[in-house]
Amino acid sequence: MRETDPTQASTQIDSPRSTDEQYARPPDPRVGLILDSKYKLIESLGQGGMGSVFRAQRLHIGDEVAVKLLHHDLVREEKALERFRREARAAAMIRHPNVVSIHDFNDGTGNASQPYIVMELVRGMSLGDLLRREGRMSPQGTVRLMHDICTGVGVAHRQGLLHRDLKPDNVIVVPPSHEGDEETAKVVDFGLAKVRDAAASTALTHTGAVIGTLYYMSPEQCSGEELDSRADVYSLGAMFYEMLAGGPPFRSRNLAGLIAKHLNEPPPPFPQELRVPRALEAVCFRALAKDRNHRPPDAIAFDRELQSALTAPAPVIVPTRRSPLKWLLVAFGLFFALVFVIGAGFAIKFGVDQLRTPPATSPPARSTVDLRGAWTGTYGPMGNAATLIIKTHNGDKIEGTLEQGPWRVAFSGTYDAGSKSLKLKQTEVLSGQDWSLGEDSGKLSDDGKKISGTGKDALGGSLGFEYQWSFTKK
Repeated sequence: MRETDPTQASTQIDSPRSTDEQYARPPDPRVGLILDSKYKLIESLGQGGMGSVFRAQRLHIGDEVAVKLLHHDLVREEKALERFRREARAAAMIRHPNVVSIHDFNDGTGNASQPYIVMELVRGMSLGDLLRREGRMSPQGTVRLMHDICTGVGVAHRQGLLHRDLKPDNVIVVPPSHEGDEETAKVVDFGLAKVRDAAASTALTHTGAVIGTLYYMSPEQCSGEELDSRADVYSLGAMFYEMLAGGPPFRSRNLAGLIAKHLNEPPPPFPQELRVPRALEAVCFRALAKDRNHRPPDAIAFDRELQSALTAPAPVIVPTRRSPLKWLLVAFGLFFALVFVIGAGFAIKFGVDQLRTPPATSPPARSTVDLRGAWTGTYGPMGNAATLIIKTHNGDKIEGTLEQGPWRVAFSGTYDAGSKSLKLKQTEVLSGQDWSLGEDSGKLSDDGKKISGTGKDALGGSLGFEYQWSFTKK
């Protein structure tokens, strides 16, 4: 989660997150710090409006955990301090596979330099980063991942605990641990939003930390009303919309405009080309209702509606009773169709007679295509420059390498000359790190100079993500 310049709040709200920020940031001087003789900070994992997250080692046990160092502003007053203790204890009571567990906390009143929370260390990617990288998800992948999210949030709802800050950056997508398994989602930061909101009168308000949250904030949150589980349902609806459409339901270039849309405007319909089932769209928009009484009562109920909508049969179109004029038009249509069929029969007979006559000239020679060589273009979710080198083209078999920056990946595949289509499968990472092997399909242009198509890697493909690629022969 990135820091936001408070002086640029009106323009930062729609600005994309830079993937180079982590490389430009200098090393955190707190790496190596030991907290309460128990936790040694090993590596900085990121920072946001409420604090910084580190990978840490539990010195007495030897395993690794995540430690979030919180801003002093969150607990600077006695009431805020007590609220932090209460919310941390309540969040620690949530034990569920889809919720990041809390192991320990310190309120900053002892030897610790600042308050912190010790959490389960989850190795994965935030849903926010995944959406920024891949764009959007298929309806099936979205419902499957949202089931995990709703299950975790629903357990908290049944215990009377709200999240208050549900957004893609507070969900971690964990890759499958075994072949054949599916990705899972874990929700993080239960209770911290309430602590943050209580400190709204302090300088924390001016850090801009609320900007990312506003995309998913319910109308009653925007109005400062008392909240219940239906506020979280609204946030889940906004997340669900973004997972399907590739962007949140409401956008604005300033905070006031965004709040006004949450309060007054209905969410825009999904574009038809996304092919979002009508039943899923209806459930999503019900979760985004301005009146909380029209939303599902909690996350479990929202998930139940999503599952039912995904498996709902397509609507059956019942024919209406036709008037006499319509029947007359139908009769004329049948007459002209019969005339067409008779004419087509004569045409077919004439064609068959022509085929029985041997051709006067020999058939043209079969054309061949040689795909070997270097092809330059763009590849991957971000459309970065890449080179496709086809080293072997023997019959329908092709082999070669894909090169992009520090990465070099071997692939093999097939080419169908009849349809001019290719299928490629990445088989081995020859150089570079953190490359997810994928599969690609494409088609050769009529002039034989361009290949273009779609691809997917192991993680994104299982969630319904695909990206475009294109190469031109040198």
